[in-house]
Amino acid sequence: MPNVVLRKMKNPSSFRRIAASAWPLPKDSTIYGSLDIRAQPLVDWLAAESERLGTKLTVTHAVARAVALTLRKHPDLNGLIRFGGIYLRKDVDLFLQVAIPAEDGSTGKTDLSGVKLRKADTLSCEGIATELRARAAKIRANQDADLKRTKGMLSVIPSILLRPVMLLIDFLSYGLNINLKWAGIAKDTFGSAMVTSVGMFGITTGYAPIFPLAHCPILIMIGALEEKAKVRDGEVVVELTLNMSGSFDHRMVDGFHAGKFAGHIKKLLEEPERLAGPEPGPEPGTKSDPDASRFDDDP
Repeated sequence: MPNVVLRKMKNPSSFRRIAASAWPLPKDSTIYGSLDIRAQPLVDWLAAESERLGTKLTVTHAVARAVALTLRKHPDLNGLIRFGGIYLRKDVDLFLQVAIPAEDGSTGKTDLSGVKLRKADTLSCEGIATELRARAAKIRANQDADLKRTKGMLSVIPSILLRPVMLLIDFLSYGLNINLKWAGIAKDTFGSAMVTSVGMFGITTGYAPIFPLAHCPILIMIGALEEKAKVRDGEVVVELTLNMSGSFDHRMVDGFHAGKFAGHIKKLLEEPERLAGPEPGPEPGTKSDPDASRFDDDP
C-alpha cells in the first residue's frame, strides 16, 4: 500500500509543467504576518515627547523601543539556530537599517547598511533616537570604522569567490562561535531582530525576506501612516492607522510565539505611555532565567 494515494494529472498547463520543474523543494522557513496599529495615540504622544525633550521622536524610534521591550518580556524569542539547536542570546540588540544615498544621486548605487543598538531594551525612545541619528550620520559620511573595514575587505574579493567566503565567515562566526573582529569582521552584526521602515517611501504594507546570514529570527517592517475605515462599537469610523509586518524564522518562532509578540507590541504602541515606563521582566512561565550567569562564554 502506498504512503499517499496519488494519481498523475493528465495534460497540465504549460505554466504548471514549467513551474513544477523550475523550483526545488521548499527550504525557506520564513512565516509572515501583519497587524494594524491604532496610531493617533502614538502620534500624539510622540509629538508631546518631542516637544518636551527638544528632540524629534519618530514612529521608528517607538517601534524599536517596543520590539526591544517585547523581546525582553519574551526572552525565549531572543535567540538563534545553531547546528539544529536553539541558543538564547544574553542581550537584546537591534539592527535598524539605514539607506546610504549614492554620491551621484543614482538609485542603482544607493547602498544599504544599518546601525546595531546594543542592549536596546535599556534605551529610552530618546536614547534610541540620539544613538541612531549619530551612528547613521557616521555611516552616510563614510566614517563608521566597522563598516569601512567590512566594505574594504569585500571590495577585494572577486564576485565568484564572494559566496564561499561569506559562508566560511558565517561558519566560523556562528557555527564555531569565533569572534573574528581581529580579521575586520564585526561581532554579531545584526543582533536579536531587525527593524526597517518603508513608510518614508509611502509604502503602507510590505514583507521583507530574512537575510540568511543575519542569524536573527525576526524582521519588522514599518509602513506608512494612513487613514482607514474601521468598525468601532458598531459604527464605521476613520482612524489613523500604522501597518506593521513581520517576517519570522519558523524554526525559532511559531504562530503562538508570533501572536504573543504581536499582541505585546500592539499594546505598547496603542498605549504609548507604556514606552516610557520600566522595562518588563520575562513572561511568567518561560524557561528563561534573568540571571546572566547561566549564559556560557564557551561555544
